[in-house]
Amino acid sequence: MALTIQDEEILRTRVRPLVTAELIERARARPAPPYDPDIAEVMNFVRRNPDPDKPRYAIVEAADGFAVATRAMVAGDPPSIVGDERHPDRGAAEHAVFEHRLRDHGIRW
Repeated sequence: MALTIQDEEILRTRVRPLVTAELIERARARPAPPYDPDIAEVMNFVRRNPDPDKPRYAIVEAADGFAVATRAMVAGDPPSIVGDERHPDRGAAEHAVFEHRLRDHGIRW
């Protein structure tokens, strides 16, 4: 299953044009609310997971920081850590998840 026609249109006309290097840097600088309206619009789209074929992310606390993981497809199975990158705090890991979700939708900045 993929995005609905409506979600494809929202992605194309509303979300993609908002994502710039400047927006990413502002989001990185303030990973917790309150968000600027343009950041909130992009986050709302990627957080609601409109495409069930896209990964579902989780943040895992490890001995050496916070890691991004994907949730298991089977209930009860553990999450899978994505890459070797570790983040110094939860806010940085939350931002990394935001960037993963954008990339999952083919958005580059």
